[in-house]
Amino acid sequence: MEGLVSWVKNYSMVFLFFTVLSSLAAKKEYRRYLSLFVEFVLVITLLMPVLKLVGSDTDFFDKIAYDTFWQELDSIKADRENLDFLGEEVYRERYEEVIGADIKAMAEDAGYEVLDVRVDLSQDFEIERIGIDLEKDQDFTVIQGSLAGEPREEALDRLRERIMEFYQLEIENIKIWT
Repeated sequence: MEGLVSWVKNYSMVFLFFTVLSSLAAKKEYRRYLSLFVEFVLVITLLMPVLKLVGSDTDFFDKIAYDTFWQELDSIKADRENLDFLGEEVYRERYEEVIGADIKAMAEDAGYEVLDVRVDLSQDFEIERIGIDLEKDQDFTVIQGSLAGEPREEALDRLRERIMEFYQLEIENIKIWT
């Protein structure tokens, strides 16, 4: 019973104090903000007995802070993992582009007109497959470094072997389309 009387006294004192403070506010503009603050404090004052039943009021706020800390830590971990994943994906795409440009330069040095180069990398950044689209045969196309009358397939095999040796791949991992 003594706790209830103490709670009613505290609530009454807070209510009277804020009623006087509200009436002393100089401008009506500020009364709206002051009223919001007063209502917030009164709600907390009303909830104090409930907070004491749950545990001490400082324990309750400590529990909230503890839970908030762990939630924020989990959020930070998830964000870091996303950044790591996105970072790896960006590096992988850039690496594929650079290798593709290098292979395109090799094919153009051999006298081919390259339409497209596709490079697929594994999760460990190792080359899995290379695909090269070359311009269709034309009568006036001259392949540098090949003998006159040498079949185009032999020249393509030489290009494939050059790429295979340079990147240390198996022959079946290199596809050339004409």
